[in-house]
Amino acid sequence: MIKIKYILMTLFVSTLLFSSELEDEFFKGSFEEIIRFDMLHFDSNGTLDEKSENNFKKIIDKVDALKKESYQMKITAIGHMYKADEYYPPVMNLEMNDNKDDNSSKDRSQEYVDLIYKKLLDNGVQKDIIYKYSKRGKFLAFSDETKQSADLSNRVMLTLYVLQKSDVDSDNDGVLDKDDRCTGTRKGIAVDKNGCPLDSDKDGIVDYKDRCPNTPFEGIKVDKYGCAIDSDHDGVADYKDTCKDTPLHIKVDPRGCPLKQTLKLNFKTNSDKILKSSYPAVKQFAEYLKQNPQDKVKIIGHTDSIGSAEHNMLLSIRRAKAVKKALIAEGIDSSRIVVKGRGELDPLESNRTKEGRSVNRRIEIELFN
Repeated sequence: MIKIKYILMTLFVSTLLFSSELEDEFFKGSFEEIIRFDMLHFDSNGTLDEKSENNFKKIIDKVDALKKESYQMKITAIGHMYKADEYYPPVMNLEMNDNKDDNSSKDRSQEYVDLIYKKLLDNGVQKDIIYKYSKRGKFLAFSDETKQSADLSNRVMLTLYVLQKSDVDSDNDGVLDKDDRCTGTRKGIAVDKNGCPLDSDKDGIVDYKDRCPNTPFEGIKVDKYGCAIDSDHDGVADYKDTCKDTPLHIKVDPRGCPLKQTLKLNFKTNSDKILKSSYPAVKQFAEYLKQNPQDKVKIIGHTDSIGSAEHNMLLSIRRAKAVKKALIAEGIDSSRIVVKGRGELDPLESNRTKEGRSVNRRIEIELFN
């Protein structure tokens, strides 16, 4: 019982792999050329004879040449088989009847088709363009009246169907090459009717490269990632930033305008002299004020709690004035600068530690109109 099931399963699989006709779908579209090659014959050892081997090489060369020209194609591997007993009366087929046990006269067409199929794959032909089927004796190569001619009826014919480029979509984006203005689009990328990658927000950066989709309107300057440019790096894009060139590390409101901030300046201990290392920060802030002439600035000095409260208050005022003087030296009108001292009144950290006192010695700025 198991053996019978196995035989039935083998026949079923064979039916799946081989059909006697091609589906109608195969013939859809227009073919630029149909090339039928000489039949491929196998010797008694089941290998291609020399002539067929040379013919097979011509087939591969042709396929490779068409690939280079971006043609798409289909290949049929058709198996033909010996079935003389069904066509000739026994009296005309005596020689065949005398050799019924000779394997050379048996149907090997499907086996040979499989060998050619593997050989095509081994030579770089894509699996999905190969169609194999069997005519199962419908078309005889020879009369089959002799064993030799019957053996030759077990053969494979390869035919190459070359599709017209007008019916080809080389990059598989859903737009035929004849209408595709952007050939070579990568698989999976959404395209428009012209075959070009979509740019949904019209910012000049196609969707698959756009890290900031849905830019609100055309004309907004964006970077190479499709994100609106933020020239002063304050977190507010230029198109909605009303305070340009905010100094680095200055926190801003939704309009891009600075909130009260600490200007990181260093002074000598118990001194109002700005250290040389702090001047780049002063220059950068001065540049911001030049770019935003509508803004005025309040400079507020703070100290730690070392020393008397009165001394610290005076020291904080002197430090605020030193910053004002430095800004004026950079070209900022003195009428735009207000100074104030808060001494040790507004600590940010505990004055009990060295680190805390360092944080509390600071200059804060407040911008106003």
